[in-house]
Amino acid sequence: MKNAILEAEFKKLETKIHRFPPGLRAIENNPRYIEPSFVALGPYHHGSPHLRHTEDVKHAAAHYFCEQSGHSVEQVYDKILSIADQARSCYDDDAVARFSDAKFAEMMFLDGCFLLCYAYAERDEQPGLLENQMTLSTGPCMLRDIFLLENQLPWLVLEALMTFSTSTSDSIYWFIVDNAECFYITPHASGSEFQRVSVDGLRSYRPAHLLGLLRYLCGGSGDPEPDKHEGLQLFSLSSSAIELAEIGIELIASDRPSWLADMSVQTDHQPFPFGQLSLTPLFLNDFTACWLVNMAAYEACVSTKYPSDGFLISSYISLLAMLIDKEEDVHELRAKHIVQSFFSNKQVLAFFKDISRHLRLGHRYFLITGKIEQFKRQRRVRIGLHRFLYNNYKTIFTLLSIASVLVGIFRTLMSLKEHQQ
Repeated sequence: MKNAILEAEFKKLETKIHRFPPGLRAIENNPRYIEPSFVALGPYHHGSPHLRHTEDVKHAAAHYFCEQSGHSVEQVYDKILSIADQARSCYDDDAVARFSDAKFAEMMFLDGCFLLCYAYAERDEQPGLLENQMTLSTGPCMLRDIFLLENQLPWLVLEALMTFSTSTSDSIYWFIVDNAECFYITPHASGSEFQRVSVDGLRSYRPAHLLGLLRYLCGGSGDPEPDKHEGLQLFSLSSSAIELAEIGIELIASDRPSWLADMSVQTDHQPFPFGQLSLTPLFLNDFTACWLVNMAAYEACVSTKYPSDGFLISSYISLLAMLIDKEEDVHELRAKHIVQSFFSNKQVLAFFKDISRHLRLGHRYFLITGKIEQFKRQRRVRIGLHRFLYNNYKTIFTLLSIASVLVGIFRTLMSLKEHQQ
């Protein structure tokens, strides 16, 4: 019996709306990564006193959605009611036990319409009064709330609603693309030819919820990377950004269209610098930090369903944390356009060091650190020479300048002596 229950729970991993993992709740001791501050979506935080003021906006959004779709409220609600049992099974039983079927369907209907209207309003060039109320008055609070792990709606609810309106169907995918691009700020990030993420393929992927779709777009499918690493010993050692510069590994920001978890080390055919570590750049602010934490939390819940590496986002965060040992390392990452942020160097350091202590390391992290350690073992002499030149180049330059001056003085004296003779 117990095995059957466990097997049933395992099969639900892909569609379940998970609670925030207990092991990650200590991150910065900050509830903002877990609890919504403006709107509750789904049952986990429904009815919280500080979120009740948005219920009127939800009703207005539902009427607006139905009006724009050309269908009555009853038609749209009945559709949601028909899938309410499936949607209910996506949540923990204790969270939905207090809702009757009708009340649960009403919540899914209102929350789903609200979410789709918000996504549409974000892309509407001429928003109306409702759209302004949903976007301009909420600021980054809404962008945090709708990507919280505990604040998700089952994708089947959004799917059902999108059958009534093609405009909102397109908007939700573009909304995800636009927000995924919030992670990246590089000198080459403007223009369609440098677009890092695309709508193509999103419609063929069926996520559990909106956060799952964002993670898919930023982290990829988790399939094995093409790099050959037979015989490579995997390590988990620390090498800060400054230390990598000392040994001749250059940090570069990837400028090709890719996903957040794109990480690679090139050590072959690199006479100088000796190697390169390429990372997708990141723009860190209040809500992208929240998204990273919640995507990592989502990975902790569902990683077993990936065939190779379900911890791509966690590996990316952990690798950045490895590179940041001191505030000077943050400065180095800023100079290389790998991390950009309005946060201070101290705040960036504190964020990555705190979150990385709670994350599981993925295969990609071990692969990258393994290649770095292999590089160190195979190039000890060249690394020693490079480290000496890197740490003493100012002194060497000063000595060469002094020597040049002394040579000039000596030549002048010799010239004067020759004239005197």
